[in-house]
Parts: sequence; structure tokens; C-alpha cells
Amino acid sequence: MRENKFRIGLDQSEIMFGMGVFSANPAFVEILGYAGFDFVFLDSEHTPLAADHALENIVRAADASGISIVLRVKGNDEHMLRNALEMGVDAVCVPHVMDRVDAERATRAARFPPLGTRGASAEVRAARYGAGDFDWATYVADANRKTVVIGLAEDKEFFENLDDILSVVGLDMINFGPSDLAMSLGHPQLYAMDAPGVRPAFERLMQGARRHRKAVMCPAAPPTLASVEALIAAGVTAITLRNDIVNFRSLCQDFMSRIARPIRERSAAP
Repeated sequence: MRENKFRIGLDQSEIMFGMGVFSANPAFVEILGYAGFDFVFLDSEHTPLAADHALENIVRAADASGISIVLRVKGNDEHMLRNALEMGVDAVCVPHVMDRVDAERATRAARFPPLGTRGASAEVRAARYGAGDFDWATYVADANRKTVVIGLAEDKEFFENLDDILSVVGLDMINFGPSDLAMSLGHPQLYAMDAPGVRPAFERLMQGARRHRKAVMCPAAPPTLASVEALIAAGVTAITLRNDIVNFRSLCQDFMSRIARPIRERSAAP
């Protein structure tokens, strides 16, 4: 089985940096790896990306540049979780985990018996298609040990059931989602840690994570050195720095405002 660098970083409590990818562009994924990022937070919940050949090629691009893939699946669906893991993603992130049942459903779908209900096949990419000196028992044991399952804390219901969720064995990490949480609390603000109720929820999550020895992922909002240092001081070990669409949009807008607009304004002057 391929090395899971995300699992290694998680087990060693390393600080890991990632970027969201909404474009499903393999070149962007490769660039992030070559630039030194630790992981890609690949989004299929808010994009057309599915567990198909496009995803498989993105994972190949990640392998080529040595970066881990964390896939946010469309929902708590056993088939997509299984297919994504069969293609070789390092971690699956499940949206809208609201109670213990949700957490247990995700962890069981992602692991083989006796730990879960994941279906068996050696003819998949994660198993190297069963080629060479492949051994099924070793593959199953490695997959159960190395697979990372992440639950998204993005609903007020998560925090109503916080300790029940965090006590689930096999739930390795929690991703804090400030935007959806703000929406759930009745405050439509994007990536605002200071939206009403969001920071207290984050603090409760960090306290619970320490009690239950769970790792936490969180976006840096805003993506500044100061906000990242604050997250690290709070105990967050995986940090996302926006996403490819936002970062490329910002770069384009910066080019226009610094270069194109002054030239156009001078040309239009009488």
C-alpha cells in the first residue's frame, strides 16, 4: 500500500498546511505539491467532481508531486467513501456530521471488517490492482490503520452532541467549518471566526478535542501569519489557506488593480 503522509503527519502531531481545490485541475494539485504544501483539500461537495476517472487522475497528480489528498465527499455515502479510498485518497472528510450515528456511519464505511463494512476488492488503484507481491491480508490491515476519517463540525447540532461524536473510535480528526456553522447559527458570514457564536464553538471544539485526543483541521480566516499562529497556539494541526479559485481570483484582481487599471485610466485621461 502507498505511503500515507497525511496519516504520518497526523500521528506525529505535525503542523500541516493545505489548500482547497475546487477546480479539479490536476496541474494545480501538482503545483501545490511542488510548492511544498502538505495536503490538498479537494472539494467534491460543492463541485461536480465525483468518484470517477477525473478524481483518479487528480490522485495520480498528487502522487507525482508528493502531496496528500483529503477529499471532502458529497455526503455520508458508503459508495463514494469506498470508491474514493479505492482510488487512493489519503483521507475522507464527511460533511454535516451532526451526531454519533453520523460519525459511526462514516468510520465504518471507510474501514474493512471487523472494524467496518467497506467492500472488498483487490482490483483497485489503492491495492495496486493486486499486482506484484500483493498480499490481501496485509493490504486490509494497512488500509484500516492508515485511512484517515475526518468529520466536519459545521452545524449547531454537532456541538449539541460534541462529546458523543468525539468519543467515536475511528474518527481521527475534526474539520471546523466557520462559514456553515455561522449559517447554522443564523449569521450568514463567510469564514468569519468572529461571527456570533463561532469562536465560542471553536473553543469548545478544541477543549473537547483535547479530552478525546482528536486532531483538528481549520481554515485560516483570514489567511495571515497572525491567524495561523493563533490556530497553532489553540492546538490546530492541519491548516488550510483558502482555495485555488479564491487565490487565483485574488491574483487576477491584483494584476488588474495594480497594472491594467492605472494604464487604462491614463489612456482615458483628457
